[in-house]
Amino acid sequence: MQKKYAKMFYSSPIGTLSLVADEQYLYGVWVQEQKHFERGLVDETIEAVVSHPILDPVIACLDAYFKGKPQDLSDLPLAPIGTDFEKRVWSYLQRIPYGQTVTYGQIAKDLQVDSAQAIGGAVGRNPWSILIPCHRVLGAGKRLTGYAAGVEKKAWLLEHEDADFKVIK
Repeated sequence: MQKKYAKMFYSSPIGTLSLVADEQYLYGVWVQEQKHFERGLVDETIEAVVSHPILDPVIACLDAYFKGKPQDLSDLPLAPIGTDFEKRVWSYLQRIPYGQTVTYGQIAKDLQVDSAQAIGGAVGRNPWSILIPCHRVLGAGKRLTGYAAGVEKKAWLLEHEDADFKVIK
């Protein structure tokens, strides 16, 4: 039997977001057409809805975030997806405070991983954009580097949080 998902769209300053959940978990928040968009979900199992018990609180969190009010998101029911390594990295991302940044290299050091590139791969596959703040991860020297939804959207989010970062041209 095919699993059923509910989807809502959210209009944000960085574009339309797609929010997907089932009856228990939030599966993702993706910027339309970003890399890894709705990864692992099959289109015909997703139904657009106007209200949902998991997605309604997510929308409230996003509303608050875009009004500049950081939220405690630790109680969001995130789907248990991803490899053990990805889950470790995503758990780390959840602890990066609003307006603060960390480098891929620092995450690698803190998690005792030899490769900052491996960290970058896991960060890039984070399915919960904005809520799990992968946009707060920078390259060495606080350089603005890749973001699955586009580096200009990452810059907007960091500016919104008044975070310290460098754009290298």
